[in-house]
Amino acid sequence: MTAHFETGSVITSSQPLRGLVGDIGGTNARFAIAERVAGKTTLANFKSLECEDYKDVYDALTGYFAMIGGKPELDFTVVAVAGPVKDGAIQFTNLDWLVREDLLGQTTGARKTRLINDYAALAFALPHLGDADTKTIGAVKTGFGNVHAVMGAGTGFGASVLVGGEFGPYCLSTESGHISFAPVNDYESEILRVLRKKYGRVTVEMLLSGPGLVNLYHAISAIRGEPAHDFTPAQITHLDGEDATGSRYTVEAFLDIMASVCGDLSLAHGATSGMFIAGGIAPRLIKHIDELRFRARMEAKAPLAHIVAATPSRIIIHPYAALLGSANALTDVQITA
Repeated sequence: MTAHFETGSVITSSQPLRGLVGDIGGTNARFAIAERVAGKTTLANFKSLECEDYKDVYDALTGYFAMIGGKPELDFTVVAVAGPVKDGAIQFTNLDWLVREDLLGQTTGARKTRLINDYAALAFALPHLGDADTKTIGAVKTGFGNVHAVMGAGTGFGASVLVGGEFGPYCLSTESGHISFAPVNDYESEILRVLRKKYGRVTVEMLLSGPGLVNLYHAISAIRGEPAHDFTPAQITHLDGEDATGSRYTVEAFLDIMASVCGDLSLAHGATSGMFIAGGIAPRLIKHIDELRFRARMEAKAPLAHIVAATPSRIIIHPYAALLGSANALTDVQITA
């Protein structure tokens, strides 16, 4: 296991528990059936559905059950969603779906139902990720304490913290992507100056996300006095070819800033057990990461550099980490109580 995590007095049942797990974004709804036995979780019947093909999540679930041959008897349902959950419900911003825990329970027939944020799901996955599920950046393999954190850049920037120990596992969802960007050198100060002139306050998410890549690319092009093309985030991260010079500078700055924020959040959240990086962008950039440079930026946190230097950093490469975390968001006691 890559993550050491004490869960205190949590009782693990030897009896199998079966649940429906989901991960819903603005475009896709992914579902699977999770089997939990003696602390081990397996996922089966994975399906990815196009949200636009269904009138709501309950219609999508009906379609999913039809695909797998019928609705199984379920002990629990946990669905992760891209956005804040309030009073057991979420209204998507760019999707005309209102998802409610009580209606999820009625649709699935599960004994216990929970709706959680997608980065909370990733946090709950951390203790269950093995060596093959992550790519370690740098030489540090094992941290200390009992707090992990996960951060990631995709459509936006998300972050959550998982606390173990006597009262764990407990997840704290955060809005760390909306903290202010803090440059650490003159070059990044120039990037901030360009973006601040356009946007006013500049946040981490405005740099570490798909749209953030575009912001960085345009700012760096302006600083270098070069024309900026109408590139998408995917084009910016595609670094092959002679015309990729601007993209290379952008990706270099993106990884430097990500490393710096990784160290910042390690301190801010007390995540000495490990910092994990998720999202759609970082796994695509693994081959471009200079591990020594990344760790140097991450650890440059005087006077507490020694604490961050002892904290592992890993990129999550498990394809269904949010579903795995959803499967472990409820303890056995919570399910069977």
